Amino acid sequence: MKRATTDGVGVDEHLERRALGAAVRQGVRRTDALVLLTVPLVLLAVFALPASTRQGLALAYDAPTVLSAYTSHFVHLSAGHLRVNLMGYLLVVPTAYVLSVAAGRRRQFFVVFTAFVVAFPLALSALNLVFARPRLGVGFSGILLAFVGYLPVAILGMAGQQLHAPVDRVRSQWLFFFGLALIALVSGPRLYGTAIAAAALLAGVLFLLPVVEDWGDAHHGRIRRAVGSAGTVELLLVGALVFVGYLFVAFPTEVSADGTVVNIYSHVLGYALGYVATYLAVLSGGLNVD
Repeated sequence: MKRATTDGVGVDEHLERRALGAAVRQGVRRTDALVLLTVPLVLLAVFALPASTRQGLALAYDAPTVLSAYTSHFVHLSAGHLRVNLMGYLLVVPTAYVLSVAAGRRRQFFVVFTAFVVAFPLALSALNLVFARPRLGVGFSGILLAFVGYLPVAILGMAGQQLHAPVDRVRSQWLFFFGLALIALVSGPRLYGTAIAAAALLAGVLFLLPVVEDWGDAHHGRIRRAVGSAGTVELLLVGALVFVGYLFVAFPTEVSADGTVVNIYSHVLGYALGYVATYLAVLSGGLNVD
């Protein structure tokens, strides 16, 4: 017979309620905050350089160098641009970190973090150079969108771990495509944007259908019990709100202001590459590190 606690909750159910807090406490390391803060500190340090030096570190699309292809992602020429990216980083990246820790995937997060910060700047710059134009490319937005692209893996990985739902890191394609549909609706040209959004939404639905089919009575019962876990639903809700909300920030309807142009192409690349690279690494077993 299953023993009961003093408040009448079964032992197994009581343990499930403690699962999220225990997972986060066991996964978090004191040094993690210092690692996460390195990026904002670098962005602030670079912004403190003279304007002429920062312009020299920017990526000139018609005269690129390997150095500027990397450094340009950490350069901001205006305080407003820097502020938006700092606020976005401090919102998106800690959320992705906590979701990963809650799913028992702390090392997965830092593998992704390292790849995004070290390798993605050059990759994004190379893809931007496909469309050479007499313009300077600066800003951390493309890398930040890679972290947004990682959120579907982090959100659904945590949901599968904590709620015992029929979702996981591999079954995350539907959320990525729903995000892509939102991007197309918000910032795409009216005709082409609607067509792309419809195609992305259809792809998302097709990937979601097997998840819905697996949502049987057994899963439903476990999910209902696990929902009582303190903070689980709230954390997933925060993750979803950050994911959807930042897409509206990163893909505005007006792409030009104050003499600058939002590089929608780079944002889309960051979002897509962030998800696809992570998903393929998960699929191949390259992120089974926890």
